[in-house]
Amino acid sequence: MPPETRSAPVLSLDSTELTAADARFLAQTYAATHCPRLDRSAVALVVAELLSNAERHTVGTWRLAIRHSTRLLSIAVHDLGRLSPMPGTSALDGTGHFGLHIIRRLSHHFAVHSDATGKTVTAQWNLALL
Repeated sequence: MPPETRSAPVLSLDSTELTAADARFLAQTYAATHCPRLDRSAVALVVAELLSNAERHTVGTWRLAIRHSTRLLSIAVHDLGRLSPMPGTSALDGTGHFGLHIIRRLSHHFAVHSDATGKTVTAQWNLALL
């Protein structure tokens, strides 16, 4: 495999092993270590929103996977829910609906994949654009 497409090891975190705050910190550290040109606070905020949605809108556990190559950083959260997240009308009254807007704004690509085991929401950054 050419060096420019070779991936680093995947960081896989599970809600049965740590809190969302711990996962956010580890994701931020991973980004700072492996993708230093990427805004690690943006990564932390995206992870916080992905995990918040998983905890708020589904029952059960979540799994966070972070991987990168020389071209791409990918952060995916899998949960047991089957409904795709839908962006709502953002409200300033504390009811939220900012999460998906934030994720889309801070990442370069956003996707949702559902199957029989639940859904995976993925945010990606094209490192060549940084």
